[in-house]
Amino acid sequence: MSNKKMFNSYFKKQLFTPLYIKSLLKSPLLGPQFNSKFILSVGVLSCSLLSACSSTTSTPSAASLPMPETASYFIKSEAPSTVPSIESLSELLPQQKQELNEFIARDDIVGLSKRYQVARFIEDKMVNFNYEGLNYSTSQAWQQRAGNCMALAMLTYGVAKHLDVRAVFQVVHSAPLLTHISNDLIVTSDHVRTFLYETDAGGVYLNGSEFTVIDYFPDSNDRTGGVVSEHEFIAMFYRNLAADALLAGELTYAYTLLEKGLSLAPRYVPLINMMAVVHRRVAEHQIADAYYQYGLQFESNSLSLLSNYQYSLSEQGKALEADAVLQQLLQLENHTPYGWYSMGIEALTLQHYSAAETYFKKFINNSPYYHQAYYELAKAQNALGKYVSAEKTIQQALSLTSMGESQQKYLAKLNWLKQSTKQEVVE
Repeated sequence: MSNKKMFNSYFKKQLFTPLYIKSLLKSPLLGPQFNSKFILSVGVLSCSLLSACSSTTSTPSAASLPMPETASYFIKSEAPSTVPSIESLSELLPQQKQELNEFIARDDIVGLSKRYQVARFIEDKMVNFNYEGLNYSTSQAWQQRAGNCMALAMLTYGVAKHLDVRAVFQVVHSAPLLTHISNDLIVTSDHVRTFLYETDAGGVYLNGSEFTVIDYFPDSNDRTGGVVSEHEFIAMFYRNLAADALLAGELTYAYTLLEKGLSLAPRYVPLINMMAVVHRRVAEHQIADAYYQYGLQFESNSLSLLSNYQYSLSEQGKALEADAVLQQLLQLENHTPYGWYSMGIEALTLQHYSAAETYFKKFINNSPYYHQAYYELAKAQNALGKYVSAEKTIQQALSLTSMGESQQKYLAKLNWLKQSTKQEVVE
């Protein structure tokens, strides 16, 4: 069995909670000076036309559809010269290598295993770290002591590489954090966690059953996904950079970054999805749709691909085709339900209240204890004039939340809905 299949099989049986991570970090190798509550979190921005949560399905052994051709718009455009190389993303500067070597030579560090040395160093760098939403490389995050969650992952990866520690990444499906909403783009976040293994000079795992988990701000509602390869992890970073470029309107730069990412992971659906979005932005709808179809052969139940594809078809006036994709979308019962939440938020933004109601209900069927979803569902129901249903939904949210501020918001909304209900009865 391959390492990747072995990890995926194992992760399906394990839920790595903070308590479990804490017990791992209490190894005698660490000594009492190590903070056993050291928990980190990594976020990976994803950008799509409608939503940004990917699902995991088995990958076909061969693709029946080839990757679409490049649009003439990008062929004629001058290629940017500022695209970072793969090596530069995780490379340490000479002075940083010296600092790291001096750190691991300290009396309290030198006796630790290499994977714990990585963890201790990252913990040290987290002091006064500024969590600003910038996609910094390893050296940049180190210099600035700043960056978003993906920058932290890249920093961990770069330090681990220098100390010959193997970093393995696992996707974590979390409640989506909306980081940007514009006229036709919603940016949300998902996460990865890092597993550190020690290797010998030949790259073979040592003590294969032992590893250190670096997980940043884990939540009890998190759902673990599959393992991503090293190439896919780097492709994720190019996806983040492309999202920045897309939001800035730098379409050619976004395309070039996506092309770089796809050269590493040609079947990585979030990249394929964003490539379709970029082509739609330059009115190359045929090529955009070809990218959606290309991606769907790898993940036929991808919420982001299907929802974006449906939107693209609707935009082109292909009503029958769009409706067929919509029906396929609504029949899905996705095992990572946060995609439904993202789509519900998107539908609310576009004032598609009936669709929003459907999406939030699908999400709640899978994650009934996420109280914020009930509040969003109530907004959709209220907009549809379903005041009684909205009132009941708010009551459910109140029964779930123990947060004072949230309770106040829900109670205020509930009182308003009661007034609306009375008016509805009178009318």
